[in-house]
Amino acid sequence: MKFICIVISFLLIGCASLDNTQTERITFKEYESQINKEKFSNLSLSAKITLFIEKKGFTGKLIWSTKNNESNISILNPFNSTISKVYLNKENNSLQISNLSNNKKEIESNIRKIFGNKETVFIIEQMIMNPPAQLTNTNLVTLTYKDWVINYEGIKSKGEESFPKYIELNKNEITLKIYIVDWKID
Repeated sequence: MKFICIVISFLLIGCASLDNTQTERITFKEYESQINKEKFSNLSLSAKITLFIEKKGFTGKLIWSTKNNESNISILNPFNSTISKVYLNKENNSLQISNLSNNKKEIESNIRKIFGNKETVFIIEQMIMNPPAQLTNTNLVTLTYKDWVINYEGIKSKGEESFPKYIELNKNEITLKIYIVDWKID
């Protein structure tokens, strides 16, 4: 009898802990109408990343720093060695990739597969650094842009500002998962 009471208690507790999160879907046009592009001109993030291109996977770290219309993105392997750096300059709309590893061509090819053309790189940067206003701890947001589906989850607060904890970018057979460890506002 005691055993049956314990089992029923566990079942009731398990049913009571349903997740109350919901996902709101928005288009890029809706997103663009609500954001302030100049809100965070000096911002950086550090994150753990998981990347899948077709069936190949990669894990590592990402350090992304934006300051005065220039961004520096460092991609590190799991052992904290820099394997590639990407430099973005919004003023002259330039993109540079410098590879520091042995398989330079493969890394550069993968970076170009992920981000595509320059326009897409700057838009993805904007979507990472300036998340949708609808994002809360209980409201997940899915944003669509061309072939991209961007999922936002959770909130990290820095002062009065809120940033996402997790961002997942999906395009065709590419999935980039970004688990943000820290945000910094300079």
